[in-house]
Amino acid sequence: MIDNVKLFVNDKHRFENHIINNGLMELSSTVNHYTGEVNEYPKRGNDLNLNVNITQNQATILGSIHKYNNIKEDRGNQNYNDFSFCQIVEVIRELEEKYQIKNEKDTSITNLEFGFNLVVEKDPKLIIDSNLLMNNYKSPNKNLKFLGRGDYKEFQLTDYNIKFYNKSKQFKLGTHVLRIELKITRKRFLQKLDIYSLEDLMYNWTYVKLFEDFIDKFEGLMIVDEFDADLIPEKDYNKLIKYTNPNYWISIKGKSPKVIYRLKKDFNILLNKYDLLKTKNELREKLESKFIELLNSDCSDSEYREVG
Repeated sequence: MIDNVKLFVNDKHRFENHIINNGLMELSSTVNHYTGEVNEYPKRGNDLNLNVNITQNQATILGSIHKYNNIKEDRGNQNYNDFSFCQIVEVIRELEEKYQIKNEKDTSITNLEFGFNLVVEKDPKLIIDSNLLMNNYKSPNKNLKFLGRGDYKEFQLTDYNIKFYNKSKQFKLGTHVLRIELKITRKRFLQKLDIYSLEDLMYNWTYVKLFEDFIDKFEGLMIVDEFDADLIPEKDYNKLIKYTNPNYWISIKGKSPKVIYRLKKDFNILLNKYDLLKTKNELREKLESKFIELLNSDCSDSEYREVG
């Protein structure tokens, strides 16, 4: 569920001294090219894949705790497998103990990625290329192929991004694995969900709130099945061609809200009339099932199982 996080350690001096005094990692510094002197800051280090950056005024930890767990468990630098609530709790406990950041006031989270790896029947490439068309009637900001090594679409908004990956192609897996991810890029988004610190990721009510918001964002995606001109009357087929083109919605921006509402309603009627939401409905069902599975994984500590 949780992948990349960016958190600030609020007591920068205590954090830095703890790392140095306990030899937790090698902190490197830059050199002044004019004087040859070593600059005191910034100092940078790595804990497996996690990047630690310490400046004069602040300290941050950035990276994927999902990949961190996999590297630690000798499963490789990857995030295509499941990462359950219990595993997240274990990793956070380890990091809190290692860096002595156990109190909720010790850290502040500003960025977070929340996503799921779904085993799907259809090739993820087809879902990404042919079915995933728009978000709130707008085209994706990124549509990448990584020189044939993967398929990726991203919709970028003010406080968050929505990302789709073909994990099976990226990692040459034997099964079809599609990753859907919500990347939260603003602290205010997290705070609306009562997520302020690393400690907040220890409680499952946090994940219930995250998932509710995740599904809300998912509903705004236009994921449409392929449709055949031979099976749909020409008038409706031409409408569907028009409605599934993001440029059409750009072209009618000047229309009245009433007209735009009517056109969107007509689009939705056609999608349901010709049963073109099967892929989206299947993905939603898989997301809900996967969330329940990962949230209710076997935890030894009942405190982390109760829904608040």
